[in-house]
Amino acid sequence: MPPNGMLGDSTIRTESSRWQRAYSDSRLARRRASTHKRKLSQLGCFSLPRTARILDVPCGTGEALRILHQAGFTDLTGSDITADPKLAAEKWARIDCADAVSLPYDSGSFDAVISMHSLHHLGGAVRIGRAFDEWLRVIRPGGRLMIIDHYDSLQLRAAFWGLQRPWLTWPTHGLRTLREQLEEERSYLYDYLDTWQAVSVLLSGLPCDVDLQHRGLFFFYWAGRKRVTAASQ
Repeated sequence: MPPNGMLGDSTIRTESSRWQRAYSDSRLARRRASTHKRKLSQLGCFSLPRTARILDVPCGTGEALRILHQAGFTDLTGSDITADPKLAAEKWARIDCADAVSLPYDSGSFDAVISMHSLHHLGGAVRIGRAFDEWLRVIRPGGRLMIIDHYDSLQLRAAFWGLQRPWLTWPTHGLRTLREQLEEERSYLYDYLDTWQAVSVLLSGLPCDVDLQHRGLFFFYWAGRKRVTAASQ
């Protein structure tokens, strides 16, 4: 059993309107769109059949879903604690309001579940563990779980330290906007980093055959296939 505090709390996180404005900044959104496609490719998403049943959770404003739609995927679902109205109005995807640890789908409903940059929003390692269980529940045996998020590192903490300094972020609009996001995320983002070892243990214990386990400069990439058991056959 980890020491007290290591697993984090069990609070549901929702972002303020100020955070939403910073996140939706058009220049940052264009930058994310250009990097998300590369990240989805690294996870192996584009090797899936175009008819694969894919769930993005939490889906946010649907940036990953839009990329997949543009790539020809035809069975896309997104779930988030709050549904983005523009995304919900689209006809090419099903969008549901739900907590990531309690999804409104039958077991085995999806061929793949994707989670991009969302673990640190879930409210601590206890809820992250519950989310992993729930995501695997809705994946069919042999289906894939694909995850990207931060991992704890000196370089990431140094970058966050710099983003908290106005005198380092004033030169560009993008850095100033990132600082606004970090101001709100700081407390729970650092809680997440402080419990990263517990999250890492949870990942390593998932009943999956790992296809990808890679660490970039600031993010980890993980993809695995849900094991087929005698009970699931």
